[in-house]
Amino acid sequence: MMHRKIAKAAVFAALVLTVGTLGACGSGGNSGSDGGGGSSVSGGSSGTDGGGSSGGSATGTVRWPDGTPAAGASVYFYDYEPQISLDTGGWSNGKYWVPKLSSDGSYSLGGCPCNDLTAYIYLPGQPGGDPNNGGQDCWIIAGDGSGNYTGDPASPGDVINWQALDMPCDSSWYASDQSAVASTASLLAQQSVGYAGTWQAAETRASGGGSGG
Repeated sequence: MMHRKIAKAAVFAALVLTVGTLGACGSGGNSGSDGGGGSSVSGGSSGTDGGGSSGGSATGTVRWPDGTPAAGASVYFYDYEPQISLDTGGWSNGKYWVPKLSSDGSYSLGGCPCNDLTAYIYLPGQPGGDPNNGGQDCWIIAGDGSGNYTGDPASPGDVINWQALDMPCDSSWYASDQSAVASTASLLAQQSVGYAGTWQAAETRASGGGSGG
């Protein structure tokens, strides 16, 4: 009987320690708008590519193709590395969602190191709107300071500034490999499959200027 009581006490102590550890490391958030989920985080500190001192997060800015901060837009970061495929560190199913960028377009991204980071500007469609001008979701992939959009490594303290590619909105997410992006850009340039309006119109919507033009 004494041995059984000691065993139960040991199990209970282990459970308490595990719950406490998970509570300290976990992070909650709202689901993203692309149907797959994603923890919600706010904007963060800005900087320039090549390093930083932001502690446990990767930071930077997100801009439109003309260099204007993507204020008011959402951003999805993707990284399907095994260590963040679970709901940990602000990530959910390989996605990290910033629901609304601040006026300077800055973000703060926890949960890294990330080995294959990709960023997309995202704006939800407006119900009843023109399908080619705000009525559909808008997805635009972004590149880093070197123009790379196929996946960046990122560690805590790194600064990565992103700029959306000069291409129209697609109504749905698309893969980040070079051939997929080139094919998507070609179709959108013809206002073909997936076309959901210009990035200029999306920028106007994100900044609170209406449906765009």
